[in-house]
Amino acid sequence: MTRPSDLSPPDDWSPSEQRLWAAFREGAQLDLEGPSPVTGSPGSEYWGPERIIRAEVISHLLMHGPEQSPGKPARLMLKGARVSGWLDVGCAELASFSFDECVFDRAPFLNDATAQFIGFTSCLLPGLDAQRVRCSGPAWLSGNRFLGPVHVQDGEIGGDLLLTGSTIDGGQAERAVGLDGTHVAGDLDMCAVQVTGVFSMETVRIDGDLRLNNAKLAAPGQWALYAPKLAVGASVVGHTGVQVTGGVFLEGSVFEGNVMLNRLEVSRPLDIALALDHCRVALAFQCEDARFRGTVRLHHMVVGCQISLQRAKVGDVKKDEDAVRADHLEVEGSALFADLDLAAPLYLHGARIDCNLSVAGAKLSAAGTAAALNADRARIGNHLVARNCASDGAVVLTAIQVDGNTNFIDATIANGSGTALDLRRAVLKGSLEATGSFTATGSVKLTNAAVGVDLRLTDATLKNPRGRALAASGLHVTGDLIADRCTVEGLVDLAGCLLDGDLRLVDATLTGLSADESSRGSAVDAKGEWRGLAVRCTGARIVGDVDLRGAQLKRELVLDSATVGRTVRLEGTHLAAEGPSALRADGLTAETLVLKPAARPVHAISLASANVQELADGATSWPVAAGINISGFHYERLDSDLPVAERLLWLERATPTYAAGPYEKLAACLDLAGQDGDARAVRLASIRRSHQSKNLMIRLWGGLQDAVIGYGYAPGRALAIFGLVLVGASLWFSLGTPGCPPAGPGLCPVKADEHPTWDPWLYSLDLLIPLVDLGHEKAWDPLGVSKLVTMVLVMSGWVLTTTVIAAAGRTLRRA
Repeated sequence: MTRPSDLSPPDDWSPSEQRLWAAFREGAQLDLEGPSPVTGSPGSEYWGPERIIRAEVISHLLMHGPEQSPGKPARLMLKGARVSGWLDVGCAELASFSFDECVFDRAPFLNDATAQFIGFTSCLLPGLDAQRVRCSGPAWLSGNRFLGPVHVQDGEIGGDLLLTGSTIDGGQAERAVGLDGTHVAGDLDMCAVQVTGVFSMETVRIDGDLRLNNAKLAAPGQWALYAPKLAVGASVVGHTGVQVTGGVFLEGSVFEGNVMLNRLEVSRPLDIALALDHCRVALAFQCEDARFRGTVRLHHMVVGCQISLQRAKVGDVKKDEDAVRADHLEVEGSALFADLDLAAPLYLHGARIDCNLSVAGAKLSAAGTAAALNADRARIGNHLVARNCASDGAVVLTAIQVDGNTNFIDATIANGSGTALDLRRAVLKGSLEATGSFTATGSVKLTNAAVGVDLRLTDATLKNPRGRALAASGLHVTGDLIADRCTVEGLVDLAGCLLDGDLRLVDATLTGLSADESSRGSAVDAKGEWRGLAVRCTGARIVGDVDLRGAQLKRELVLDSATVGRTVRLEGTHLAAEGPSALRADGLTAETLVLKPAARPVHAISLASANVQELADGATSWPVAAGINISGFHYERLDSDLPVAERLLWLERATPTYAAGPYEKLAACLDLAGQDGDARAVRLASIRRSHQSKNLMIRLWGGLQDAVIGYGYAPGRALAIFGLVLVGASLWFSLGTPGCPPAGPGLCPVKADEHPTWDPWLYSLDLLIPLVDLGHEKAWDPLGVSKLVTMVLVMSGWVLTTTVIAAAGRTLRRA
């Protein structure tokens, strides 16, 4: 081919090629008006000689084109042409060029070429080789149909790289698009691109945005978008319609702006669909309303603002894999997984979220006994919100730290007889609320957890009938534990807990654990096993009240060694309907014990060694047919409407083996209340039981004391007996003894010349008072029947005297 002159094209060029030469000099576009090779499918008849431009002509113009007319830019612009041959401009320094609606016989070769502008728009190409290309301006590859791979590896694009609307079919090539190692100084626009095959962007650096709206990538079973260590200086924008058949691999990538992938659809069943492990997003990551068939991985991902997968759905996950694996995720704002729908677990082990974590309305699931949500050792800087969440599997939050409130209102967690909600060793600085229609099937574990404000379970339902429904031994709540109207099937275990406020189970239904079931207890249990209980507060410390008003307990309530700062309220409470015991509160310490159940208990009550300031009870407080144990029970005040007779029956049932302490304690309380008569009756009953518990002689002696003087509590009776005996004896002795000189009434003197004047009253009185000598007893000698009367009088005197002395001794001891 002859080199053309600077003013005219070579003579052997076709008219169309000569027109292209002229257009090049003017920097204008040559439009050969060919049909669009992209929107239609034109046959060969549409590409006559008038629309054919040889590739060598274009190469010549790009590398050695004529000088431009004055003021005209050096650029080649061609539209509607068929480029025949192979456009090979590799390693060359090229003029700017733009091909529009052109057809290429072979894939253009631009490897190592340099240009200021590169443009292929709405063209049909077998492919494109542009590895290590250097373009100081933008590169337009938009709207094209590529029938083979596009290679721009290690390229340098000084402006935007546009792939907008292009269709790329990589065929059998390893990669349909290769941008590995390329630097794009502007935006990479992939909006509406359609790629069949792997789109590879390893270590690509984009200074502007990566735009993906309506992009469609397909590489079934492979990484459809493979972009490890991608660096985007601005944002990833894919708000609508991004569809990927195959996986998206962005591991280790860095995004200096937002990543917006709302309504993203990725399909890679039983494999990883989206891999963002170790990625860093400076601002927000949004993937709302997305659909994934396969696993989403966010392992060690760092997000500078907010991450949101709200309303996303993840299915077709491989067995034993997580739907979303985000362990050690770091978010400087909130993590929003609200209304998430997962066919496998959400894994957030060790995550750090500086603001809120929300799984409100999420549907979580796990196979077998695996956790549907695992956020153990995570740290949440503000609130944890799981309202209306439905979890088919355990929610594991072991050792989590939440600086705000934790909300499980109206949530549902089901894990059979295993763990439903695991908050062991959790530190919750705000409130924990699991109220409303909250339902847990399985154990709720709060062992050694700390709640900074209140723990609320109002109206909740806890189901674990074969074990602990609420396992909270060692729990510390700074405020109240409120579970009004809750329904619990299984044990409520609060052994060793510390509540700085109230424990409230008003109107709760507490079924408890069957006595036929057994399980290892906590360290506070001396025997190591528990069974047949509804509520256990062994060793608990409650600063406020324990309030079970109106609660219904099917099995035993245990308050052993519990310390309650104010009142234990059992008013209107339905105590255990089954089991050997209704209430066991041995060693309980409280200010007030209000024991007024709805009905008389049918099973035993034990208050051994309990210590309360005030006991309030009534007619329905104590069982009749079951045992009562109050050994060592200490109370200082009594608020009761029980008459003393019923109270004494209570004491008899409570002390089958007599003990003086309970009687004396009751009497002291009655004294304090000003009920002196009742106090005396109690003390008299105590003395009677004391004598009845001894041997026969003591029982007889006690009976005598009781009959004569009422053990000192009936002094009038003793005085009456004394007077009756004195009058009777005096009248008897007034009749005299026949035959005793001198004649007259009286007894015979012992010494006829030495005797006082006869006085039957003084003689009888001298006999009745054995400790005082009035000088009459030894002066007269009774004979006959009088001698028998004298013996009876002496014995009566001694009996009266000893009983009075014994009664006086008891009185002095009480004083």
